[in-house]
Amino acid sequence: MTTFTGIITPLCTPLDAGGSVDKRSLERLVNRQLDAGVQGVFALGSSGEAIYLNDRSRAQVLDVVVSTVAGAVPIFAGAVAGSTARVVEQVRWITGFAVDAIVVTPPFYAVVSDSEITTHYETVAGFSPVPVIAYDVPGNVGRKLAADVTIDLLRRKVISGLKDTSGELPEFFRILEAIGDRSDSSMMTGSDREAATCLAAGADGIVPGIGNVCPDLFVDLYAAHLEGDFAAVERLQELITHMATVFSVGRKYGLGRHASELGALKFLLHRDATFDTPFVSVPLSQYPVAAGVELVSILQAIGR
Repeated sequence: MTTFTGIITPLCTPLDAGGSVDKRSLERLVNRQLDAGVQGVFALGSSGEAIYLNDRSRAQVLDVVVSTVAGAVPIFAGAVAGSTARVVEQVRWITGFAVDAIVVTPPFYAVVSDSEITTHYETVAGFSPVPVIAYDVPGNVGRKLAADVTIDLLRRKVISGLKDTSGELPEFFRILEAIGDRSDSSMMTGSDREAATCLAAGADGIVPGIGNVCPDLFVDLYAAHLEGDFAAVERLQELITHMATVFSVGRKYGLGRHASELGALKFLLHRDATFDTPFVSVPLSQYPVAAGVELVSILQAIGR
């Protein structure tokens, strides 16, 4: 069991006009994160559009990420599939790459019980040679990972940590309190807007989607937290919270939530020449120009 800490950026996956992985742009993104001083990267998560990619594209992503990171920081990889059997299949080939942890959601599509979710994680962990981190993302999989289930899995060391993107902070804090002092599990939040609050409550790290665009703000926030510089933490959190408003802009232009969030990130990464294109996966709608103009104004308001 390993404890991962700090800023673990959930990498976007750049695509060309045909929907293939843009390896050169992905390499630039990874180097940008390393240059900013992040403590790790997470490939093939929600920000990475893993659910839309076939296995060939997923493998291309991992090949680029692993070769570019070259051991500098830990690498998380999402094994994203709806059933236990398909997740195990993903784990078997993903761990052929030099990844340090596998990130796994509960099963989705099928309606399962808490005991069946427990069996899911026990089964996946039994096939994984690297730590398994549970991914609580009810907005994408359709159900909340119950706190009692998570606590049980952590206490029995079936899973090595949690990435909480549920938005239900009281439940996350209850898990932190129940686990208590620990040296063998990693408790991470995916909340950009509540990053400072979660760190203060005892979270080990942040997995920030907007960190694709502004990794420096999160690296500085985490450093200020460790140093006890609360004024700097508050100032940086205000900037991050303002930056995070970009996620909802696309909704005003008729986009679905995922297209709005991913489109905003890719528009901004294309704007600063990290990505060659801003394309998102089919069937997501491409980001409207008018929404992009609004994004630029949001960043300009804080001098970015």
